[in-house]
Amino acid sequence: MAKQRLARQDRARAIVQAAMGLFARRGFSGVKTRQIARAAGVSEALLFKCFPHKHSLYRAILTEKIREAEHFDLQEEVLEKLDDESFFAAIAEKVLRRIDADDTFFRLLIHSALEGHALAEEFHRQRIDRRREQIERRIRRLFARRRWRAPVDPAHAARLFIGLLLGSAMQRCVFRESVVSKSSPERWARTMARVFLGGLEARGEEE
Repeated sequence: MAKQRLARQDRARAIVQAAMGLFARRGFSGVKTRQIARAAGVSEALLFKCFPHKHSLYRAILTEKIREAEHFDLQEEVLEKLDDESFFAAIAEKVLRRIDADDTFFRLLIHSALEGHALAEEFHRQRIDRRREQIERRIRRLFARRRWRAPVDPAHAARLFIGLLLGSAMQRCVFRESVVSKSSPERWARTMARVFLGGLEARGEEE
């Protein structure tokens, strides 16, 4: 019985990996279940046995990637001990390194967002929003520490940093922009952190 459960888990994992690769290249609407089954090396009937409908397959992909992200993610208590520049650089570098290692899920999220699928929205809510809230808290503390009377809105600033990071990821893995893609994740992340904090510094000094 244990071997049967293990074999079923292996088949389900193979289906998830095959589906993720196909969705990342062609989008959700451009992939048929028979194509997923063929890529996973299983019958279409077995695919439906593991995943009765596409929604359950999307859910499995999301669950797997959130689990992976949490396993390899930077711990909040570690980030909180870093100085401001290192804090922002560490977040950016981690994301860029993950995408460099495997950009499949990032591409899948792009397709999902363009097609209005719930996968991107749910990942955004469970992962990106949580990190954005941590960034916003750091920015608020930075403003309070420097006693700036009327700084930019921390909520806006946090979203701008996320935008810088996602834009860098797009340039790196989708458009293959030469300067960005040739820079190491560490160097690009550090540059991005300095540019972002430099903008906050200038704004703070104006007030």
